[in-house]
Amino acid sequence: MKKIISSVVAFSIPALAFAQGADAFSILTVLKLFADRLIPFLITAALLFFIYGVVRYMIASNPDDKDKAKKFVVNGIIGLFVILSVWGLVGVIQRTFGVGNAQITQDNIPRVGF
Repeated sequence: MKKIISSVVAFSIPALAFAQGADAFSILTVLKLFADRLIPFLITAALLFFIYGVVRYMIASNPDDKDKAKKFVVNGIIGLFVILSVWGLVGVIQRTFGVGNAQITQDNIPRVGF
């Protein structure tokens, strides 16, 4: 694990040298793209966690295994609820303030003029 982390850090250092040209527009765009890809992954992971718990519960023969499987099912449901609730809350806030489908452009970003 340490080798993987060191490799990622080592390969990321040259990117930091070119970070001088980064502005708020490029940073927000990267964050939006990251979030757009992360949310479906989290929903899929929570759903798979839930399904795994259900399958373990159906296969389990003794009560201890059934209790462990119930915890998987409950944790999967809680995870799905939290992810979908936050996603829905963000959608409500976006619609409330009128930024639901707004594209990030150079004109939308507040600036301080010097």
